[in-house]
Amino acid sequence: MNKDVIASMKELLIGKREELARRVDAVKADFAKGHDHNLKEQVTERENEEVLMQIKDEAEQNLALVVQALHKIEEGSYGVCDSCHEFIDEKRLVALPFANSCIKCA
Repeated sequence: MNKDVIASMKELLIGKREELARRVDAVKADFAKGHDHNLKEQVTERENEEVLMQIKDEAEQNLALVVQALHKIEEGSYGVCDSCHEFIDEKRLVALPFANSCIKCA
């Protein structure tokens, strides 16, 4: 993969890292607000908590993958499948810049 593509992917990943970190922070801030004193509101809040927890978990997982991809760029191993050690197709990386496996191993 050429340097321009890697630089472009790095920029994209940095943006993605910031977006995911904001998402995680927003969910944590929502949880920190606590519950309303109105019991009916509390029921709705508790239902929403499950969805928010799933959003937070997914964002944290993706954030870890983005950080790992940025680390791989720095060490020069970005775009190499973790399983078979072959290069990941550039089209796959464009679609999923933090992919850590080729399509065969995914």
